[in-house]
Amino acid sequence: MREPMLVMSYFTESDEALHLALSHDGGHRFEPVDAGRPVLRGSVGTGALRDPFLGVGPDGLIHLLATDGWSSPSIVHAVSADLRSWSPQRLLPVMASVPGAHNAWAPEFFHDHTTGRYHLIWSSVVDAATPAESRDWQNIGQDHRIWSCATEDFSTFSAPEVFFDPGHPVIDATVVHDGERFLMAYKDERGINDPATSHKHILVTSFERPGGPYAPPRGPVGPSATEGPSLFRRDDGWIMLFDQYLEGRYGAARSTDGSRWEPAKVELPAGMRHASVFTMPG
Repeated sequence: MREPMLVMSYFTESDEALHLALSHDGGHRFEPVDAGRPVLRGSVGTGALRDPFLGVGPDGLIHLLATDGWSSPSIVHAVSADLRSWSPQRLLPVMASVPGAHNAWAPEFFHDHTTGRYHLIWSSVVDAATPAESRDWQNIGQDHRIWSCATEDFSTFSAPEVFFDPGHPVIDATVVHDGERFLMAYKDERGINDPATSHKHILVTSFERPGGPYAPPRGPVGPSATEGPSLFRRDDGWIMLFDQYLEGRYGAARSTDGSRWEPAKVELPAGMRHASVFTMPG
């Protein structure tokens, strides 16, 4: 049987644009497209396309979501049929109605097969007392929670609401179907940017319906000072990729049950940041 083609989206530190890599062997090796050159640059908002995420929408097309810079409360959206030609980019003002919302990081979406709705998720800080411009986003952890809105058509969206709040800062949630449940990996944003910190690592939880209740977290998966998890199926289990951002490299882990994880090997493009993986429609 021919392996499905897996598509990896990512950005780089030197080029905050959409880069792609492909795997034709089921997720063991990803080869960069166009020798690692970007396939799409930002044209709205700040002009950045950070944390690019790709998924298939209700129209059967590929939908891109991306972070619009460090302190924008909107996310970037565009659509493509072939990953080459893209619709005009637009900003989705997902946090515009929330007073004191400073940002909207690492947007993704997943499909709820029980309702037919698509849930957008992202990380935001809400603090009316301190302006976004005074925050050291790159070096100091902020009080993030995971937020969400829902849509059936990517044209109209429900009001934003908190999706996941474990009582401490969290960012970079990613959600996949795992049988009758959803599996969610996320970053515990407590601690400091040091490999010896007690937090800044990836945890995993699960839920049966969007919004919880959530199972007790499991992990950590991988070392501390890790972010941007992505989950995809390989062989008979899950592969998780994670960005070891202080070390400038990527790690990977494997699990058959979403609970117990062991190191895995995946060949990846050099220099990538915050990657996501999805299966290209047949």
